[in-house]
Amino acid sequence: MVVQVDSIILDIDGVLVDVSESYRRAIADTIESLSGEEFSPELIQLLKNAGGFNDDWELTDAGILCTLAKRHGYSGDFISLIQKIDDNGGGLLTTKKIIFEAIGSAAEDEWDPQAVRTMFQSLYLGREKFLECFQHEPIVDVPGYYLSEENIISEHMVDQFLNQFNVGILTGRPLFEAHMALKNIGINISSTHIVAMENSPLKKPHPDGLLTLAEELNSSSLVFVGDTLDDIKTVMNAKKADPSRNYRGVGVLTGGLSGNSGKKMFEENGAVAVISTINDLPELLSEF
Repeated sequence: MVVQVDSIILDIDGVLVDVSESYRRAIADTIESLSGEEFSPELIQLLKNAGGFNDDWELTDAGILCTLAKRHGYSGDFISLIQKIDDNGGGLLTTKKIIFEAIGSAAEDEWDPQAVRTMFQSLYLGREKFLECFQHEPIVDVPGYYLSEENIISEHMVDQFLNQFNVGILTGRPLFEAHMALKNIGINISSTHIVAMENSPLKKPHPDGLLTLAEELNSSSLVFVGDTLDDIKTVMNAKKADPSRNYRGVGVLTGGLSGNSGKKMFEENGAVAVISTINDLPELLSEF
């Protein structure tokens, strides 16, 4: 097999690991716990699609601000509010701006970002991992939602395919949680080849994290596999910032985007290919 790719960069959530019953559930349950309002998986995906929310804490913040906006007099429904956020570029700053323009500061005054993070981590990590990470008791004592995660990537991919390439990880997870997932999968990778929440202040779709990994891996031609539109936008931004390297973005349909509509959205944002699962990557690369 002739492969014109020397490095593979992988997102974790929705690519290597199914997080529908962990991170996505933690987002919904944190919003409901702190606001008293249900926020459906469909609404969470719409916020994801709006972009700028690669960090699930910030996406949860945005969801809570939306529910608080409704409480304090926003007259539209959640879908129309999220559409305005999308139309104006997405992200937490845009969310705050749209809501402030609609109802003033009431929602933001009630929002407590630290409470969001503590509740989210209490639910996701559970007591044992929370204590290990933060050295104090969580807000709630529940089995960690991370225990519900299932690996998407096959053992064959881990043991026999990935070792043919330089591999990097570009994730919105905190580094502690990135290592948790990679250990469970069986991927052994140097911390210098992982860009996580703490070591990339500029979040996707800013290309900084991808550019850092390309340099670290001394790559001339790489593929970044992700499950969100921001992942593909990151590749497009990297191509503009660094024309000396060949960057390709590949979307997978195991995250929130699925079916023909998901495939179309990936392609419209610049994906060179869309695959059903990360396990289809070897066949795809053989065609490059």
